[in-house]
Amino acid sequence: MNPVLLTPKRMLEVIPGEVTVEGTVDLVPDHCMSLRGYRFLETEVFIPSMRDYQLVRWKQGTPRLGFCDGHCWQVAQAAPGDVTLLARAEPSRWFWANDIEVSHVYISQSVMAKVAQELFQREIDGIFIDHCPVVRDTELSGLIEAYERECLSDQPGHALYTQTLEIQICIHLLRRYGGAAIERSEQGARLPAHTRHQLQDYIDANLSSALTIKDLAKVAGFSTSQFIRVFTTEFGTPPHRFVQARRLKKAERLLSQWADIPLKAVAMECGFSDQSHMTRLFKEKLSMTPKQYRGQTSLLGRVDGENRH
Repeated sequence: MNPVLLTPKRMLEVIPGEVTVEGTVDLVPDHCMSLRGYRFLETEVFIPSMRDYQLVRWKQGTPRLGFCDGHCWQVAQAAPGDVTLLARAEPSRWFWANDIEVSHVYISQSVMAKVAQELFQREIDGIFIDHCPVVRDTELSGLIEAYERECLSDQPGHALYTQTLEIQICIHLLRRYGGAAIERSEQGARLPAHTRHQLQDYIDANLSSALTIKDLAKVAGFSTSQFIRVFTTEFGTPPHRFVQARRLKKAERLLSQWADIPLKAVAMECGFSDQSHMTRLFKEKLSMTPKQYRGQTSLLGRVDGENRH
């Protein structure tokens, strides 16, 4: 009989503590990727075989983190920003010397298998990600931090950005911690010129709606994981940043053409969540507010008209 695997929803049945960030564990199906934040008490604990791969990003670390895979103990220091990797279906024993605060990312077997098969043309059964008590991997830590931030966000492009981060996290794990025999079968894939134009037209025509990686990949004729890499290579920027730039460009055009349209309406037409989100982007990219931009373009238009006369 197969053993019952530990699921994310039952984590507090095993480790004493409390939830600090509800995240998405209760919101997404079991076959997806999810996040939850915890504060755990100082303890020694046996963690049974888990259903999912688990990433732990340390917010409040410990000077002594102990790990035993059944043979011998390893002891290390875990600092804020460090990451711990836990393999699925492999029991382990741990201790930490003080109360800790962490973020957990749970990655289902089906998510990892899909990314591996699409990206590397290899079944996940041939890849094993082992327990790693502490890794100082700034790229992975940054991806997890961004993923947590986006899971809690309601900004436009949220779904698009979350999907991008999920795929990037899986790719990073498979490349760095899943073995060296993975083939990069997507190398050399390109977007034909007509597909590039079709994709740009689709994005521009749907800026006011929620664009997803799945939608864009379907237009381009790629799997989602392949699409992100190919798009980034072709356009020099990830899909979510490209969409953001197109929204900003459309807002610039509308502000310069429509002197009487409310800023709130411009934000909605361009796909921003609200006027304040559009304002933040204008300040970040153009060092001015939308109102200031409109005033500047109106002034330039008047000067240009006077010069023509």
